Order: sequence, then C-alpha cells, then structure tokens
Amino acid sequence: MSFTDIPSQKLEDLVTFPVLIPVKAVSHKNIAEAEFVQQMVEVTLIHVPDFSAEKIEIRASSSGNYHAVTLMITFERVEQVHALDAALRAHPQVRMVL
Repeated sequence: MSFTDIPSQKLEDLVTFPVLIPVKAVSHKNIAEAEFVQQMVEVTLIHVPDFSAEKIEIRASSSGNYHAVTLMITFERVEQVHALDAALRAHPQVRMVL
C-alpha cells in the first residue's frame, strides 16, 4: 500500500502538509534513461510547479532494460498527491508507480 492508495480525507488525517514523499516511477522496457527522466520531471512540474529536478535518484535494472526514477517531492496539498499519481500511472512510458 502506498500514500496514493489512501483516500484524500484519511491521508490528510495521517500527514501534515506540506509533506515530503518519495514517488518512484518505473519505465517500460528499453526506454532511454534521459528521455524517461525528462518525461517524469515534466509531468511532475505540471502538478508540483516548485519541484526541483535536483531531487531525483535514478537506478537501472540489473539488465539495464528498465529504469526507476525516485522523485523526492514536497506536496503542499493532498490533491497534488492524487493528481500526480494518476498522471504518472497514465503516462505511456510508465510501467508502474510506487
């Protein structure tokens, strides 16, 4: 279970906003790392305009076919959490969001 699986009201009861939450997106197979990172930053900036691209960790799978991008995001309100999660899950380059 992740923060995004928790209903908005309950999430607001559990954490105090603003809150720093790491969000991990994993690419589909054989997507270039630089392209994937750029896409994840662009999607994140739509929902969290003050996100800093310096707060990113990138890891490749052992075979190098997949990339995991962890975005350290300070969310100001619960709606941002759910909106970004939905946008990342709908992105064609994203295999999964954690």
